[in-house]
Amino acid sequence: MAPSVVPSDSWVECLIADIVSCYTCLDSQRPGLAPSPEVNRLFSKLVRVCSQTLDEAATAAILEDPRIVCITNPLRQICSEAEYKLEEHWVDDALRQEKNGQVNETLRDFTYYENYVDLVRMELSAIHSVTPGESLESIAVLGSGPLPLTSICISQSLENRGCRPVWIHNVDRDPVAITKSLRLCRALGHTEKSMSFHCADVLSETLSLGQFDVVYLAALVGTCHGHKHEVIASVAKRMRPGALLVARSAHSLRGLLYPVVKVSEDLCGTGLTPVLAVHPYNHIINSVIICRVQSRFAEKSSVGSRRLASTAR
Repeated sequence: MAPSVVPSDSWVECLIADIVSCYTCLDSQRPGLAPSPEVNRLFSKLVRVCSQTLDEAATAAILEDPRIVCITNPLRQICSEAEYKLEEHWVDDALRQEKNGQVNETLRDFTYYENYVDLVRMELSAIHSVTPGESLESIAVLGSGPLPLTSICISQSLENRGCRPVWIHNVDRDPVAITKSLRLCRALGHTEKSMSFHCADVLSETLSLGQFDVVYLAALVGTCHGHKHEVIASVAKRMRPGALLVARSAHSLRGLLYPVVKVSEDLCGTGLTPVLAVHPYNHIINSVIICRVQSRFAEKSSVGSRRLASTAR
């Protein structure tokens, strides 16, 4: 863990002022927020401020300050909108290189590509630590977005480790995101057997999840506490007993960028048992919470679930 900094009251005030200033300037850019020198500068500054490791008292002083409380949820929404615009920009750029065979090279130039590689490596190590001797066969990624780097990096990382191929099922409620991510993955050589796509809301009861060993929940699915709990509870009851839910979260000031999964609150009554939490203090922004579905809460996989699995494979 990076050593925590004990800031003075004046420094806390400076950090609050920086966060509020970034929010105000980014809010003024809406509904645009597409990548631009100014938007990029503002987000780089915001991430730099929120990535600092402060002591608990200073962190609480900032997060509980009324000026920060009133912008926390709107700021997360801005981050969500901007992240979508950023992904859309890069997937469009990569697909323009399809005829030249430069899709993969363009994708690797994505600003946060290496962050995704490191985040997924951390997550897979965490998953393997709680499933010793087990091999993954199927993974669902909920909230995969227009640029499904989580799925792409999972596939590549498992291949590099010499693991057997897995079926990765990408789900997003936005049809444009699904169309673009499907085209990108096919251009990268991922077949329907290894990488499938489905347009659906994660809260839809018709979205079957009982056939997956692991279900990923993207950090920006459920941007406030109440909605996050609703999503987790809904997803968990459609998973099979013993399966893992991998929920991306955030800690400390990073919770201004992404919603925080509160284990004692968001998992209460969901039928999930938390088994591991990883909170990085380096360049990786997201935390990860891994939970196992309890037998008495989870619904059994239906015939329809098995049919979907066999069709996708």
